[in-house]
Amino acid sequence: MTATARRIAAETLTPADLVERMLELTAGLTDIVRRETGFLRDRARSEVAALQPEKVRIANDYAMDAEAIRRRKDLIDRAPAERVSKLKSAMIELDRALAENGEALNAARSVSEGLIRMVANAMNERAAPTLGYGRDAAPAARRAGNPAAPASLTLDARI
Repeated sequence: MTATARRIAAETLTPADLVERMLELTAGLTDIVRRETGFLRDRARSEVAALQPEKVRIANDYAMDAEAIRRRKDLIDRAPAERVSKLKSAMIELDRALAENGEALNAARSVSEGLIRMVANAMNERAAPTLGYGRDAAPAARRAGNPAAPASLTLDARI
C-alpha cells in the first residue's frame, strides 16, 4: 500500500478497496504490535522506541478508516463476503496481539517501578543518620561520604 492510497478518504474508496486497505492496515498494525511485545519481553528499549513512528502512523490510518466504517456501515456492505470475514478475523487477531502487548507493557512498567523503588530505598538507607552510640557513649558519628539529607527520587507512573 502506498502512502498516497492511505490518504484517500475511506468514503471515496470502493467497498472492496476499503476492505483491502483495512486488511493491510490491520496486518501491519498486528505485526508492529507483536514485534513491540517481543522487544518489551527482551527488554530492548531502543527497538521499542524505533517502532513508535511507524506504529503511530499505521494506528492513525487504521483508526480513521475504522471510524469511517463505524459511522457508515454501507462503506463495506458490498465488499466480497469472504474478504469482510477475513477482515473480521484479522481484527480479532489484532485484539489478541494488543492484549498481549498490554500485558508486556504492564510487566515492563512493574519492573521499572521496582528498580526505581529499590534504588530510592538504597539511597535513603545510605543517607539515613547513624543511630546509637559510638565509643565512650558519645553519639555515633556519620560515616564518611554519608550526606546530611536523604536523597529523593520521584516515580512517574505514566507511560
